[in-house]
Amino acid sequence: MTSESETPGAAGTATEGEFETGQVPPIEYRIRKEWANAAWFALDHCDPQDVAHICATCLAELETGGPVMGDLLGTVTGDALFWADCAPAHELVAYGTAALDRLRGLALGLDTRKRLFARLWGTFDPKDRQAFLTRVDAEGRFLRRGAA
Repeated sequence: MTSESETPGAAGTATEGEFETGQVPPIEYRIRKEWANAAWFALDHCDPQDVAHICATCLAELETGGPVMGDLLGTVTGDALFWADCAPAHELVAYGTAALDRLRGLALGLDTRKRLFARLWGTFDPKDRQAFLTRVDAEGRFLRRGAA
């Protein structure tokens, strides 16, 4: 069993001095550190929008389903659920549409976008789903010609 001091995080704090004093980290750590440095270098040379998208995707994949950051007691989610139960349909549509429009400009991982889409898709009955699918061309483009 290795101690915590022998296995610091991948972006770690190992210095050249540690190598000189004979306190060389295990090979697994050194490999992790090189991969972390390579990832950092690559992200540092990407367009900021691409970096945001990549990082959001990585963070979404690491989600545990635990408390939302900044909402430790779940009050924001609880308030939203309560409000949604009480709100009339036109308010739900207005806020839902505004939220989706706002999310378009934010970095969200693909899995997060898929979850949003799947929740919305689940609200359609099979007939409406099929009608929608007939309006998507072979390249996946949506054909705009009236309501589905």
